[in-house]
Amino acid sequence: SAMAAEDFRSVLLRQLKLRTRKEDRPFSEIIRSHNKLCESFDSMNSKIRKLELDCTKLREENLELSRRGSGDGTASVADREKTFRLQEELTQLHRKKGENAEKIVEMTKEVKEKEERIRNLAVQLQEVRSEKKLVEIQADSFKQGLEDVEKANQVLKDEQQALQLTCSFQEDTLKKLRDDNRDLVERWMLQKAKDADSVNKKNEEEAKYRWNKMQKELQDAAQEQVASPAAAAISAIKQAPSALLRRLSTRSNAENSEETSNHQSVCYSAVIPSVATQKFDAHDGEVVAVKFSTSGRLLATGGSDRKVKLWEIAGGQQLEKGVLLGSNAGITSAEFDLQEKLLLGSSNDHSARVWGVTDMRCRHALTGHSNKVMTAKFLGDATRVVTGSHDRTLKVWDLRSKSCVKTIFAGSSCNDLVISDGAGACIISGHFDKRIRFWDIRADASANEISLQGKVTSLDLSPDRTLLLSSSRDDTLKLIDLRMNQVTGTFSADGFKVGVDYTRACFSPDGEYVAAGSQDGSLFVWRTQTAKLEKTVREHSSCIVACTWHPSGSMMVSCDRTKKCVFWSDR
Repeated sequence: SAMAAEDFRSVLLRQLKLRTRKEDRPFSEIIRSHNKLCESFDSMNSKIRKLELDCTKLREENLELSRRGSGDGTASVADREKTFRLQEELTQLHRKKGENAEKIVEMTKEVKEKEERIRNLAVQLQEVRSEKKLVEIQADSFKQGLEDVEKANQVLKDEQQALQLTCSFQEDTLKKLRDDNRDLVERWMLQKAKDADSVNKKNEEEAKYRWNKMQKELQDAAQEQVASPAAAAISAIKQAPSALLRRLSTRSNAENSEETSNHQSVCYSAVIPSVATQKFDAHDGEVVAVKFSTSGRLLATGGSDRKVKLWEIAGGQQLEKGVLLGSNAGITSAEFDLQEKLLLGSSNDHSARVWGVTDMRCRHALTGHSNKVMTAKFLGDATRVVTGSHDRTLKVWDLRSKSCVKTIFAGSSCNDLVISDGAGACIISGHFDKRIRFWDIRADASANEISLQGKVTSLDLSPDRTLLLSSSRDDTLKLIDLRMNQVTGTFSADGFKVGVDYTRACFSPDGEYVAAGSQDGSLFVWRTQTAKLEKTVREHSSCIVACTWHPSGSMMVSCDRTKKCVFWSDR
């Protein structure tokens, strides 16, 4: 830094000297000419004074000669010639004196001009000196600034070295923490597997207990039949518990589930709910999720009591088929696979689970989120799952390897998501920052996003996958055309209010209607194309959380925050 400062001073001094030479050079010749003129002027003045003295002497001599000539009356020729020469010389001296006087006037004028120019140059020189002082002051300031910058640079270098040491230490700590985290995850997965085995064992014991109880009831019924005459046998059969017949029917249907699971209900025209046909307590607390299977034979409900219940639908009646256990907190969503062999549920215990529909065993426990999981969907087929959580991430899971294969950082809490293509490559997610984001799981960044006016509470796709329905906390439903990626319709009504951050809206199976529940327990139905309110019905006494149509469109189910589920029909 000292060498740099010395170089800076030498460069500045050299530039100032060059500037001084450059400014002085045009005036050096003028100054020399002025000095010569002054010397010539002095020389001429001395010559003139000398000539004047000579002229005076000659006049005196001439006067003396004149007196002599007039006195004696004779004059020599030599004196006359001398007098004539002296007169000529005097004439030439007068002429020369005149010329010298003219030259003196001219030289005086030139001297005045030179003096004026010298004064101007002196002013310019003073200005240059002032500028030089300013430059020197600036140079000192720059020098001081340079020293300050060098000091700051040195401080930054010291801080950089300290940060590098800290970064190295943090990297070592991070590596150690990752190793510890990997170890904890492995231990956690082992513990979850043990928990799943424990839950499965409990389910097996419960199933075994039910089977034994059913066998005992059958034996009691058989003994009564043997001990009684034919009429008594008929009476006993009529008085047999309806639950026993339902269990026999359920088991018979379970044996044929493989045959009926591939059947999908076809909707020709969805009904507009007008009459509540059934109302029952589905859970011991808030009912958050309700979902039909593809065929419409099964209905799954999830509640805050940590249970997922399966209901068999026959003749417009619901029959409880079983309870799926294993969650450590309230259920937030439920989803069947296309073959109706598996049921996927998300939970507030930061995980999602996959159960078998037939044996009701917990097949997989998907743990890895750091906050509650609000939604989970099968991704294309039954071997992959995607989950959305309040930890601001989406995770893709492979059920074959039982591991998370991709984590997408969404930037905001995810409340719901849908799969927009059959291959499971495109995901649409709704978030609390009022945005809907579009993802391609083959890339890390969001492909597109749409901003709304309220927190997004739910998403649903139309049957042809061209329209997206979103529900938000600004008390409206938005219809988005996925071909143009823009909002094409808004559904709202007087009295309609989205009650919770996880209120679910849905399309009808034919795509003609959309429906959503309100905070006051009313169910609102709009026509999709015109956004016209078609129907408002009320049977619930508290906020409706979710609703869904039967795949055939023949009925509808809604659930609320006070245990209730209601079946709706058009008559």
